[in-house]
Amino acid sequence: MKFILSLAVSLLLLPASAQESTTLAPIDELLKIMKFEQTVIDGGEAGFVMVEQSLAGQDLNKEEIGEVKDAFVAYMTKVASDPQLKSKTKAIYEKTFTDNEITALISFYKTPTGQKSLEVMPTLTREITGFSQQLAQKHVGSFQNALTKILERKAARGQQEDE
Repeated sequence: MKFILSLAVSLLLLPASAQESTTLAPIDELLKIMKFEQTVIDGGEAGFVMVEQSLAGQDLNKEEIGEVKDAFVAYMTKVASDPQLKSKTKAIYEKTFTDNEITALISFYKTPTGQKSLEVMPTLTREITGFSQQLAQKHVGSFQNALTKILERKAARGQQEDE
């Protein structure tokens, strides 16, 4: 009877121990839940608007813009799948977050809100970046004025030193 009970307990524990051996490290689980590679690609696609803007004066038609976008997505796919990117990302996360915080992020990203945040983040980033660029253009004059004054003072100091 003890043998049968012992065997039953062993069989019940076997699947759990087998699962443990295939369990991902927390950082790897986090990147998997975040759909890391696809998120990088989606983020690149979201930023394609800036590429289009930089090509505005090139007189490209829709088909040519489509070809440029295809080439850009292929480029972003190579970047996203480069093992160095994943390795460096893991190192940055591990430097920035404790194991408990990584586990908390995993828990969050498993929730519907966490999944939604991963889904919409590239779009949000594109919209915020676009608007911040507009504001940057609006306020660039004050920076240019300050820079001009600094460079003029430096030039004046240089002339005094030369005399």
